[in-house]
This record gives sequence, C-alpha cells and structure tokens, in this order.
Amino acid sequence: MGRKIREITVVIIIMLTVMVIGYSQVSKSLAVDTDKEPKSVLGTEDKDGTEGTIEPEEPDGPKEPDGPEPPERPDRPVEKYEFKCPAPDGKNGYYVTAPKIELIHVSEYGITKYRFTDSEGGTAEGELKESGDRVCIGPDQFKDGGNSIYVWMEDEEGVQAEDSEYSKELYIDTAPPDIQLRAPRGLDAWYQKQVMLNVKGDDGDKGSQVEQISVYAGKQLLGTTSNSQAAFQISQTSVKGNGVSVTVAVADRAGNKKEVTRKLYIDGTPPETAIQGIDNYMITSRPAEVHFQAEDDNVLSSASAKIVRESPEGELEELTGNKWESDGRVSDMRRQLSEDGIYKMELTASDKAGFSRSQTAQIIIDKKNPVIRYVDELDNRVMREFQWEHPMEEAIKDFTSYVYEIRLDGKIYTPGKKVKTEGVHTLRIKAVDAAGNEAAAQARFLIDRTPPEILFEDVKEGETYEEECTFKVTVKDGNDTIEGIWLDGEKQAVNPRSKVYQYTVQEYGEHIVLVRACDRAGNRAETDVGFKVVKKETILDKIINPVRQRLVPEQRSTGEAAGKTDHGSVKKRTVFLLSATAAGSAAGIAVYKKRRRKK
Repeated sequence: MGRKIREITVVIIIMLTVMVIGYSQVSKSLAVDTDKEPKSVLGTEDKDGTEGTIEPEEPDGPKEPDGPEPPERPDRPVEKYEFKCPAPDGKNGYYVTAPKIELIHVSEYGITKYRFTDSEGGTAEGELKESGDRVCIGPDQFKDGGNSIYVWMEDEEGVQAEDSEYSKELYIDTAPPDIQLRAPRGLDAWYQKQVMLNVKGDDGDKGSQVEQISVYAGKQLLGTTSNSQAAFQISQTSVKGNGVSVTVAVADRAGNKKEVTRKLYIDGTPPETAIQGIDNYMITSRPAEVHFQAEDDNVLSSASAKIVRESPEGELEELTGNKWESDGRVSDMRRQLSEDGIYKMELTASDKAGFSRSQTAQIIIDKKNPVIRYVDELDNRVMREFQWEHPMEEAIKDFTSYVYEIRLDGKIYTPGKKVKTEGVHTLRIKAVDAAGNEAAAQARFLIDRTPPEILFEDVKEGETYEEECTFKVTVKDGNDTIEGIWLDGEKQAVNPRSKVYQYTVQEYGEHIVLVRACDRAGNRAETDVGFKVVKKETILDKIINPVRQRLVPEQRSTGEAAGKTDHGSVKKRTVFLLSATAAGSAAGIAVYKKRRRKK
C-alpha cells in the first residue's frame, strides 16, 4: 500500500511539473503575441451563430502604455546537475547493500532541488545553489523496501528548468529471509519411519519475498518449491542414535540466501528381542538359566520381562527382583529357574520412536516321576472279567505331557477291552513324562468265572426220611461264601464267617432247602434239595404209598423251587390223595368180597 501511495505521489508531482512548464510556455507566447498585430481568426462565430471574419479595428490614435515595460532578462543557460547512483548489486533490480547517492550542482545559475523519501515515509529535502555544491544520500538513510528520490532545477524566479526533472525508485533488501521449521511433535522428538517437516520462509513486509526453498537430507536434495511455505517428507533413518542432518536453504528475489541445518530423529525398525538359554516349550528335569536381551539400532527406551510360574498344584506366582544391565542400546537380564513348574515368560522392549516388540516363551521344569494310580487296587483281586475303564489322564498324573504303555501278561493291552480268560493275570503300566522321568506300576489279579459249588451232606433229592432228617450245607471252596439258606421258604440265619450249616427237620411232610452262595469274583450259585419226612410206615402205608405215588406225581412250582412252598396246598393234596386211595382200596375190597360170594 505504501509503495502505491509513493507511486501516485510521484505521478502527481510529474503532472504538476508539466502543468507549470506548460503554463510558463503559454505565458511567454502571450507576451510575444501582445507585441504583434491581431490576426484574423477563422472558425469564429457571430453572435447570431453565423461564421464570419473579424476585422481589426482601426486605432483612433496612439495610446499611452499602461505601465513601465519590464526589463529584458539576460539569456543565461542553466547547466544540469550531476546524479551519481551505483547499479543494483542484487537480483531483479534490488540492492542487497544500501547504496550511496551523490548529487552535484554544476550550473552557475539556477538551483538544484531534491526530495528523498524512504520506505517508511520519512523524507529529506534540500537544494544546491552554488556551483560545486554536493550532497550525499545513504547508505544510512536507506531502509529496506521502496525508497525514492526526486531531483529538479529551478531558476532564480522559481521556474522549473526544462528537462531538469529526474526521479528514481530504489528497492532495498539487505536481510535474508527468516526460516521456520516445524514437526508434529517437535524437532527433538523421535519419529517412526518418516516425518513431515513443515518449512516456512518469511521475508517480511518490505522484503523482496521468498523466491525458492530447497531441502536436503545430508547431500541428497529432497525437493524445491517457489512457495513461501511447504511440507517435505523426511524418510532417511537415524543410525546408532545419531539424527538425520536436514538442511533448509531459502533464497529471496533480491538474492539473499539463508541456510538452517537441524537434526531429525527417525527410527525405521522396532527393537530386537531374544529369550536365550532355553528352547521354547522345552521340558527339562534340570534347572535352567534364561537370558533376556533387548537391542535397538538407535536408542532403547525400556525393557521388561514378566515371568509367571505355575506350580504342579496349579498355584500362580509372578517372579520379581529382575536386575537389568543397559548401555542405552542393549539391555540384558539373566534369571535362574529351578523349582518344578510351568514358567511362562514375556519380554517387552520399546524404543524412543515408540516402536514396541514382545516375545514369549515357555518351559517346564519337572524333576518328579509321573504318578500312576488305580493299579495297586487291582493287586490280588479276584474278578469275573477285567476291563481298564479309568481315563488315562486320571490314571497317570503329571503336570507335563507323557507317553504310556499298558501290557497285560506281557502283551500290549488296549484300555477298555474286556478280558474273560480265567486264571492269574499280570497288568503293568509304564509312563515316561516329557522331562524324561519314568514311573511303572504292576498288579496281579485272578479272573474266575466258575460259580461256587454248594454241597449237601446226609440229604438227597427226593429221598424220604422217617421221623426226621439231619443234614449239612457247605461250599466246596473255603473262600466262597454262603449268602442265604431257605428252609421251606423261611430264611435261616447265617453267619458270614461260618462255612458249614447243619439242620434237623422233624416235621412230617415234604421239605425244600434252597441255598445261595457267591465267590470273591462275584460268581453266584443257587441249589435246592427236596425231601420228605414221614412217620415210620405201617403195613397199610406200605400198601397205599406206592399207589399214591403213581396217582399223584410229585409237583413243584416255581415258587417252591425258590424256597417258598405252600405247605397248606401240599397238605390238602396229600389228604385228597390219601382219601382217594382209601376209597379206592375199600371199593376194591368190596368188589373182591362180592365176587367171592358169587362164586
């Protein structure tokens, strides 16, 4: 805006100067014309609007002059001043150093005048009258921006001399542009892989303004722009913590240049982590020393290790007291692990740029043999059949993985398979855990599928005993047990420790003895014996009994075989049979007698 005002002011001064010069020339012409006679002027109009010729009026006589005539001015030439100004030492017509202007008055006549205006509106005016007078302007009077000087000459009467006017604009820019650099988190922060660097060149309101910005990473040119503000992507990475050297060069239109070099910290990769001294998921029966290490190619920010031990009983414990050693780029920590358990480890490291990396590992320390269960329960057992029904994860206890082998009588046995072969068998289970610890268990057992043998002494099936029957009940194998005895359906008291039972039956009639027994294998047997106790036979009984036996065969119901004989029914059937036999005998005797009489 100030520059435009100055330009308008100069134009107005020039116009005013031209008007003054023109006015002076017109005055001179008029002065000359007054000494001449008036001429006809063509193209004039009468009052009525018609063209005509104006005739000069004849003077009536000599006229007296109105006043004294002015004296004639001597014809004294005005010599123009000397103006000395160096050429611009910058680009695009700019001075990058303030110049020095010299103005010399060389004329014997007239006055040399000047007016100097700096970029801030300050003015300095003066005039030179004597030949050889001179004045110097600058360099201190000049200020950055547009400065102007206007020079002209006047005669003693203040009339501006012809062709004496001179004006000049001088543009000064002595200061290089200011450079401003910005990054998202500051220039001293660490960045991942790349960073956008914002560059701004500021040449001020009165400067020549920015012409070019160039950015270099080391010696590599990243880009240029003619804008006063731009963003450049820096992707070169730091090495060993040293920043990337970035140089920004800014030049203005006057040719002033400025460079700024800063370091940017850019990390391209996360830290390296390692858990050494062990193999991941290894299982060992020995103590282990674990080496944790974190390393970064620039600056390591932090490193930590978390170790959690799970005991064989399932309890969790986090190990503390880890001691680290670090030199800024590498951190180390060693830890001795000795107790049985599952160790889960996690190593985490981060660097200054915010990169983070984690690594996990697990080892198992197992110094104890596996525990094999349920086998001892089979030792010396007697059973009807064998089948291993226990899940192996329950039968073998170890907090690591393991392999096992089951053999029956020296041959591989598949869990769940039924074995019914009678005799003595040997079962052996062997387990080896992942740490190499071994365990074995063995049992001998008997398979017995033969039911017990029940023995009756002094009584036989279907026999008849007069007056009473005394008998014994026992089992052949002394290891077998009589579970129950029923006599005519009535359960008898038994002693589990007694192996022989003796009974005496004196009640007349049919009797059934039912015996149940079992052995150690769970085999069971059931046997019954039916017999009769009768009175001692008379002659008549000896005649009737054979007939009765032919007419009424022996019947036993299912209930009777089970020791639940209906004695009332037996008695009724017996009475019926005896009555029928007696009636038949009487009828036979009557017929026999009748026949004898007829004869």
